This record gives sequence, C-alpha cells and structure tokens, in this order.
Amino acid sequence: MSTIEIRKVTKQFGAFTAVKDADLKVDAGEVVCLLGPSGCGKTTTLRMIAGLERATSGDVIIAGQRMNDLPPQKRDIAMVFQFYALYPALTVGENIAMPLHYEKLSRADADARVMKVAKIMHLDDVLDRMPGQISEGEKQRLAVARAIVRDPNCFLFDEPLSRLDVELRHSMRGQIKEVLTGLSKATVIVTHDQLEALTMASRIAI
Repeated sequence: MSTIEIRKVTKQFGAFTAVKDADLKVDAGEVVCLLGPSGCGKTTTLRMIAGLERATSGDVIIAGQRMNDLPPQKRDIAMVFQFYALYPALTVGENIAMPLHYEKLSRADADARVMKVAKIMHLDDVLDRMPGQISEGEKQRLAVARAIVRDPNCFLFDEPLSRLDVELRHSMRGQIKEVLTGLSKATVIVTHDQLEALTMASRIAI
C-alpha cells in the first residue's frame, strides 16, 4: 500500500530547530502540498521522508514500514528536484530509462515502459535529443517522466515548477495533476505558491 506517515518528526541543526514535532499522513492516491514561505522547514521535511536528511527524533513510515535507519535507495521512492538533475550526456530517452537499470528489465520491456511514459508526458517526439536541446518545459516533463517510469511506493516533489515562467507553470500544473491522479500513489509536493497548492493538492499542510 502506498502511504507516507511522519510521527512527531523533529530536525535540529545544532541549536537550531528546523522542524518540530511534525505529524502528517498521506494515503494512496492522495496529493498533499506542504505550503509555506522559504525557510519554514518544508524541504527539510521532504528530505527527511526521502532519507536525504536524518530525523533528530520521530518516525518516518512509508508503506507501513519504519524507514528511519534506511538509506534513500532502500525507501522505494521517486523524487523530482527543484533543479532537474538531468544527465547532460544522455538523450531524453536514456534519461527516462536510467532508473530502470536497477530493475534488471529486458531491453524490450524497458523500451516499452519508456515509450509509454514519454507519450504520457508528451516527450515521444524528442527522445533522441539531448537535455541541452529541449525547452525548460520539456526538461521539467523529463524530470517527472524519469520519476514515474518506475513503480515506487510514493512520489516526492520539491518546488517542481519554480524555475518555469508563468505560462508554463500554468500548463504544467494541470499536466502533473493529471498524471498523479492516474497513479494512485501517496504524493507530497513542496511549494511556496498558493495557487499551485490549490490547483494540485488533495490536501494542503501549512
């Protein structure tokens, strides 16, 4: 079952408390936006769920399993970063396929899954291009495609649209929401944009 839960999670950096006693539960198929200004602890909370930061206290539970002591690669999550983190020397298709190397799929199965996701994200016409040859909107869709090509327990998005202009952000909100609605996965999106949260979320955590 795709679920995310944090219980009384606190993160301290020395004497500074970045997150204090945070509680949140996200069910399968639910999209929860963490909404707030810069510096309020949104991304730190997301990074603790992902395992990129270790919680000072409290529990992180994914799919019913306590994850505190597991590294990111053992948590079966897919994460989309604010900065796309694309591989510049790989084509669009190769970037999408990269997470599948760990699943040891046959070449035919991997190619079929890449093509399916590319069509969903409207990237099937640029699969042979390099990341430097595609638009900002296509780069963002590529980052999402690379996340959803797998079948993880849950999805995490860190300010996924912050680098796009106003028009692109408007169209991408709808595209990402449509994709997430069809995946039935617990999803957490970090944003400081109220309209983005209202457009994409099932629930909003302030």
